[in-house]
Amino acid sequence: MPDSDRDRSPWHIVWTYVRAYWHWPVLLVMGIYVYQQYMPSIELAAEGRPAPTVAAETLEGDRFRLEDHRGAVVVVNVWATWCPPCRVEMPGFVDLQREFEDAGVQFVGIAVDRGGAEAVRPFVEEKGVNFPQIVDPGLAARHFPGEAVPRTYLIDKQGRIRYEHSGVILKWALDDALERLVDESMRSDLKQSRLRR
Repeated sequence: MPDSDRDRSPWHIVWTYVRAYWHWPVLLVMGIYVYQQYMPSIELAAEGRPAPTVAAETLEGDRFRLEDHRGAVVVVNVWATWCPPCRVEMPGFVDLQREFEDAGVQFVGIAVDRGGAEAVRPFVEEKGVNFPQIVDPGLAARHFPGEAVPRTYLIDKQGRIRYEHSGVILKWALDDALERLVDESMRSDLKQSRLRR
């Protein structure tokens, strides 16, 4: 095979490209790793505003009342199945619900899909979502207003919104904030029990 034909072969072109640009994928992976390890933690508000009174039927037909979860840390996620960032963050929320359930953390999703339960149920089942889902765009607009999805709200055990975020929020960012809210809750419980004595 003449050299000119070898120079035009697909494998030669790919190999030439890999040799010339191999460092870009390596730098990208390193950048993602550094960002994950050293990104700033979520800043929780010292005093948050009261969470709204939310009462709605879940996808499973149960009644969900936000007030019933007073005394727990609640994560409210406003999302939609058609939203790529929502799809990216959902597996991390599933993991965090499993990891923090015994520590008194409750996730709840409010899906804003116009297609209703028929649009949301297949996604929830496919991804193994392990926390209540409310399908109600109107409820999200009334109680957690905003244009962007996803939107995430962290509510402390006293029922105060301590953090809100529009856009994707990944597991490792939320993990630290949940640990701080749970620790804060445990310290508050200990202080209350000492005062009662």
